[in-house]
Amino acid sequence: MYITPRQLEPQQPANLPPAPRPSSAGGGLGFRINVLRSIKIHAITASLVAIVTCGLGLAVLLRHKPTYFATAVIYVSPNFPKTLTDDREQQYQYDTYIQQEIHSVTRYDVIADAIKRLPAGSWQYPGETEQSAVGRLQGLLDIARVANTYQVEITLMGSRPNGLAEIVNAVASTYVEKARDEEFYGRDQRLDTLRQERNRIQTQLDSLLQEQAQIARSLGVAIVNGEGSNPFDNQLDKMRADLETAHEQRIQAEAQLSSIEKGDPSAPNSALSAAADEIIASDPQLNALKSSLGQKRSELLGTLAGLTPNNPLRKQTEEQLFETEAALQKMQASLRAKAAARLEEKLHAEVNRAATVESRLLHDLQSQTSTATSATPKFQRSEEIKADIARLQARYNVIDERIGNLELESNSPGSVHIFQPALPPLGPAPNKAHKFLPLLFPVSILLGILAAVLMDLLDPHLYTGSDVEAVMGFAPVGVLFDDREVTQMVYDECALRMAAGIDHAAHSAGVRTFVVTGVTSGAGTTSIVGQLGSTLAKLGRKTLTVDASGNSNPVAYATVNLNDPARGPEFGGEKSSPGTELQSTVVPQPLSSKVTPLATSFMAKAFQELTNEYDIVLIDAAPILTSAESEYLARFADVTILVGESARTKKAELKRAARLLERLNVSGVAVVINKVGLLRADKSLKRDIDDFEARISKMNLRWQPKYHRPDATPFTPFVAKNGVVDAEEVPTAREA
Repeated sequence: MYITPRQLEPQQPANLPPAPRPSSAGGGLGFRINVLRSIKIHAITASLVAIVTCGLGLAVLLRHKPTYFATAVIYVSPNFPKTLTDDREQQYQYDTYIQQEIHSVTRYDVIADAIKRLPAGSWQYPGETEQSAVGRLQGLLDIARVANTYQVEITLMGSRPNGLAEIVNAVASTYVEKARDEEFYGRDQRLDTLRQERNRIQTQLDSLLQEQAQIARSLGVAIVNGEGSNPFDNQLDKMRADLETAHEQRIQAEAQLSSIEKGDPSAPNSALSAAADEIIASDPQLNALKSSLGQKRSELLGTLAGLTPNNPLRKQTEEQLFETEAALQKMQASLRAKAAARLEEKLHAEVNRAATVESRLLHDLQSQTSTATSATPKFQRSEEIKADIARLQARYNVIDERIGNLELESNSPGSVHIFQPALPPLGPAPNKAHKFLPLLFPVSILLGILAAVLMDLLDPHLYTGSDVEAVMGFAPVGVLFDDREVTQMVYDECALRMAAGIDHAAHSAGVRTFVVTGVTSGAGTTSIVGQLGSTLAKLGRKTLTVDASGNSNPVAYATVNLNDPARGPEFGGEKSSPGTELQSTVVPQPLSSKVTPLATSFMAKAFQELTNEYDIVLIDAAPILTSAESEYLARFADVTILVGESARTKKAELKRAARLLERLNVSGVAVVINKVGLLRADKSLKRDIDDFEARISKMNLRWQPKYHRPDATPFTPFVAKNGVVDAEEVPTAREA
């Protein structure tokens, strides 16, 4: 119960802490899972879910049919086995690569091609579409990697062993072929493009070679060699060198001829004499003659040396010697003359020859220069053609090598191959259904519990005080059980606890008017108001209960002393006997006037004047969500008590009522949960009830006094001591 400080009476202590405002509709403690409570509230739902789950599980296990499976194993190499080189066109991380290959096994095109390879009717039904057959096979195939190996298993399970191995092998073979083709993605298109490029290059090469041959024929060479200088330049250089040599030879011959012609032949040191002497010296006949004459002269000189001047033989010898020398000189002179004539003729011939050669070389140089000048563009074109031919030949070689490599590599086994083909199953797979049988019952029970918890979380109704606390943020002021499930004493005990809470609020906060309104219709506010009026009167509070609808008269509850002799017989007054305690009872006193609806002056008097005559005024109002009168009363009452019926009032309705009271800015709010089923009560509350029943039971020795006096006065609830009712005692049971 929450009461604002504006309702405190002036006589209350100033240091009393103010009570907080009631929480908004969204406030609360949130969801709290209580498994036992959920099972109690939704026991039927939990039982049905558990029974149905268990029955379905047993039906599935009992109807389990034998299954057969066939498995093929493929090997996915971590490295691509290249035939020519070690490079790879594509580099992948192996884990990513093998996962990609696993997903590729069940591709539509792979499964469709595999089905086409099978005999008709092996997998695809007559009249069934290809898409349907492919979808069925995709759903039944199980593709998984074998632990951390390089192997992948393709498994197919079925109720019949026939044809399983053939289907799995067809899928594996089709996948391996497509995987090998995809290792060189677009191989056929690439090969076709490369071949077209190679043919284009070959055509260009043929055209350039033909043009180069025409240039060679026009230049008069077999091969136009572009290395170094062109042949015309070499010929021109050679002709210029030959022309220079011929020119020098002509000049030299003319100089020699001029020196011979212009020199004095009679001079001993003339050029002609020198040239003749060179010729004579090289003449073999003259040398032989000179040799023989020299030998004879030597002999004559030897003979002459041994003769005296007067010796007749000396003179003869000297004459012979003179003749010999004269003959030698004559011969030399004759030879010199002949040599000079021949030399002069030779020099004239040399001069003429040199001049002729020079003239011819000069003419040839001029002609060759003209030819070389006209051949220069052809040589330049020949050089361009040669460069293009070299470039095209290099590209042709690269493309031709690439084509050969692709053709060779594409015919290699590839990185994916069948490691082990599927074999026909020899028998059905071991039945694992019996392993799940021990788990069926715990799982069924667990699902039932989960269903109950889920139903409890989704259930919109209020059941116990904890539900009220979760919605409002504070505990209810009273929890009343369904009187059909508990004894009268237990019911009165709960009513006393509720009345004690109201009495404490009246004592501590000075509140005196209480509007009791239901969240929904049929919440039991009338019986609660009557029970509270009677119980509060037993606690010594002068209480007035008013029906806000005006259908019944107000009732005043008061406590009277049954042993007071001053009271008349109508109250049972008599003289008390010695040794008898004073006893009190609650006497309802209906007022004589009939209550009219809210708009009358009586209800205004109930808020203004009746509080002066009564300690507590309880007003039984219509449900606040559907009654404007209840809203009016809540504005002026000290405390508004919302009454919700267990299992009928919804949490959303209680939130709506809380928002409404917050908007009305009421002074205080309290909540009572009525007709709580004993089965759905909180565990702690049920334990308290059990202890209470054990305490009031006469047969329970635990709660009986240890030393009991036979003459002791029997226990009577609400014993009046000095005219004051003891509020701590347990109330008596009300009439049924």
